[in-house]
Amino acid sequence: MADVLDPLPIPAVLQSPLRALLRGETAPWPAEAGSEDAARFVESIQQHGAGPLVYARLSGCSWPIHAALRDAAIRAAAMESLRLTDLRSLLAAFADRGIRVVIIKGTGLAYDLYDAPEQRPRGDTDLLIAESDVDAMRRLMHGLGYESRLTSGDTLAVRQQSFVRAGHVYDVHWDVSNSPVVRGALPFEELIRRAITVTRIAPGALAPSHVDALLLACIHRVAHHHDNERLIWLYDIHLLREAMATDEHARFWRLAAERRVAAICERSIDLADAWFATSPHDRASDWLTEVERTRAEPSAAFLDGNRRHGSVLRGDLEALGWRSRMRRLRELALPPVAFMRQSFPSAPSVALPALYVWRGARGVVRLLRRVKE
Repeated sequence: MADVLDPLPIPAVLQSPLRALLRGETAPWPAEAGSEDAARFVESIQQHGAGPLVYARLSGCSWPIHAALRDAAIRAAAMESLRLTDLRSLLAAFADRGIRVVIIKGTGLAYDLYDAPEQRPRGDTDLLIAESDVDAMRRLMHGLGYESRLTSGDTLAVRQQSFVRAGHVYDVHWDVSNSPVVRGALPFEELIRRAITVTRIAPGALAPSHVDALLLACIHRVAHHHDNERLIWLYDIHLLREAMATDEHARFWRLAAERRVAAICERSIDLADAWFATSPHDRASDWLTEVERTRAEPSAAFLDGNRRHGSVLRGDLEALGWRSRMRRLRELALPPVAFMRQSFPSAPSVALPALYVWRGARGVVRLLRRVKE
């Protein structure tokens, strides 16, 4: 999935009432908020992915933006039924072919933790499989009529593929992250061994345990979305933490320290607690020593808001062995011909050498740009 742009900021006058509303507290509409604030709030909250959730919490509240969120909430509920039917059918097909699958990120959380799954909007359904099943998965998806685009051939950095049929979009992953810096934090075999059953989806539907889901949620918003403070991702983190027992919090922080992602987990939980926690608890300082909290972690580089794409590439290469580094650079420089033709469908074959040069030059320029621009 493409990076989600930073959402519009929530108007300052409405931030405190929104916090109270999402914490389940009484939250009157502020008298000083005008019509322009209301319009900006509606646009912002939709970009934050929290429109249906806010609409559900507004029952009994006299907020003037209630009607503006209603249509989107109704559409989300109608779409959810169709989405679930398609997912159940696909899971059955995977099971028939012996392909093990875990439903990760938004969809698993929507049916596990949210009062109604449509309160957790998402643009696609994320599935995780073993890398050994990738070819079988592709044959199955194409056989079922799902369409996909060729990937760039950067096999060490593209660890997922999207499939679309009749408006239903699946992102099928064979690693929890494209970045080699953090992808080893949750190997598939570990994750599926600890997985829980989400019967609201289907009797055998698997999603990560709450400890693993929390680790993935913290990693995803920082490593894939560059520390994006989108509220729905922070609310996921809040719900997971509130659903966890004390021993699960202890296991989470031990795992975060062991897998060297403690700093990005601490950052994510700090933000989630600032928005939603009425009584912050089970923080990194409660479970980790000062040495564990402050030791150098390669993943902490994702928290640098001034980071450039060249620095990201350097970090990825440093996380790979020498052979893999050479392979990664080769694949970056020379994507498959079929991918180039897909990317430039109107270009004649004789132009391909020039297009390779042009694409390479554009890539070099991109390395100099900041990740968050």
